[in-house]
Amino acid sequence: MARKFKTDAQKDAELGILRGRTDSAASRTESGIITAVQKAQQIELDRALEGYDPSKVVDPAKAAIAAETTKLKTSVDEAITKEEEELAKIIAQAEADIAEAERLAEEAKRFAAEGEAAEAEGDKIITDAVASGQFNYMQLPPVFKGVVNEQPQYATVSDAGLAAAAAALGAVGVEGLVEVMAEIRRLYPGIASEDALNLLKFDKRFNSAYLNRFAGNKKLQDAGFAMLDDKTYLATEAAFSKIFNAYGLKQFANRDRYSNLIGNMISADELAGRVSAGYDRIVKGAAVTKDALNKLFPELNDTDILAYVIDPVNQLPAIQRKIQAAEIGGAALAQNLSIGLTQGPTDASGYTNVSRQGLGIEQLQAQGIDLESARTGYAKVAGVLPTAEKLSSIYGKSLQQYGRKQAEQEAFLNLAEAKAAREKLSAREIAEFSGEAGMLKSQRRATGGLV
Repeated sequence: MARKFKTDAQKDAELGILRGRTDSAASRTESGIITAVQKAQQIELDRALEGYDPSKVVDPAKAAIAAETTKLKTSVDEAITKEEEELAKIIAQAEADIAEAERLAEEAKRFAAEGEAAEAEGDKIITDAVASGQFNYMQLPPVFKGVVNEQPQYATVSDAGLAAAAAALGAVGVEGLVEVMAEIRRLYPGIASEDALNLLKFDKRFNSAYLNRFAGNKKLQDAGFAMLDDKTYLATEAAFSKIFNAYGLKQFANRDRYSNLIGNMISADELAGRVSAGYDRIVKGAAVTKDALNKLFPELNDTDILAYVIDPVNQLPAIQRKIQAAEIGGAALAQNLSIGLTQGPTDASGYTNVSRQGLGIEQLQAQGIDLESARTGYAKVAGVLPTAEKLSSIYGKSLQQYGRKQAEQEAFLNLAEAKAAREKLSAREIAEFSGEAGMLKSQRRATGGLV
């Protein structure tokens, strides 16, 4: 029997089948291994998940945010608690202060009542003593003149009299009376409130505290003038305060300023005039007026103007005169004309043979020139000056010059000579333009007027 040989194709087919079977077996083996591994992993996972609580899982980022939030909340709570404690302290202190003020007010009322009663009792005792002939009332020492080594023979009165006197002065701002009251009590035991008040106000041994509060009266006293009574003094202070506050000048509304004004006998009406002059006419006036003030009186800058006008050392007429000079000067500056106080300014006119020296402002003031007339006059000067100076430069050798000085003399002083000089220049120019037969004006000027 002949042996059969397999072809290459058959061999390859058999090999393929064999590989497929092998691969299938391997696959089944590998799948079994994977399944076993998965089962093992599931067992481990199940063991790990025993007792698992999702709420207890910690996310690091969320944990950090939660911690920072808690820290911030704690800080805010502490700050609020601290503020509440401070506020509670302030409220408690305010309540205590109010209670103390109420207590002092009641005590002052009680002292005043006791003082009145004690004074009445003292007067009765003195009256009875005089009536009985025990002593002569007229022989009692005058308390307000003070007798240091002699005790007055007043009947005994309680300390309520001194308390009432102190309360009366305290109500108007007098301070530092404790030691003074003790000295009066030592020298004059049982003194009545009215007499104690006289000592505290008029006796040089005891009235320093009173005069510190009413310093304007001290200045009047030192100058030999009568002092203002308390009511008038306080009313004057109130009037000063109203004036300063009405103009927004609160920096001047204080007792030192008031005492200086009162001590120099400046009334509320005069102060109002001073402030109005400085504020309305300078501070709120035209900018050129303020510029003129600074040029004419360089010692006064913007911040010093009001202090200057309300200073009693500077008399009101002098203040008004300086302000008026500034207003006149401002009118000149508005027309681009320079200014001078006692001597007229000298500007360059643009023509070498023409002077531009004007009049001094004090010269104009002496003629009664005020702001309105200055505005009108300087407008006229500025209007005629360019042409007049040009003609003066042309005809100045044969005719009188007409410069700023002559223009101001005509505008402000109605000077006939200045007016005539201007009219002659105008007439000469007209004649030049009309010319002579066959002669052009330009030809005449070209030859210097010789032809």
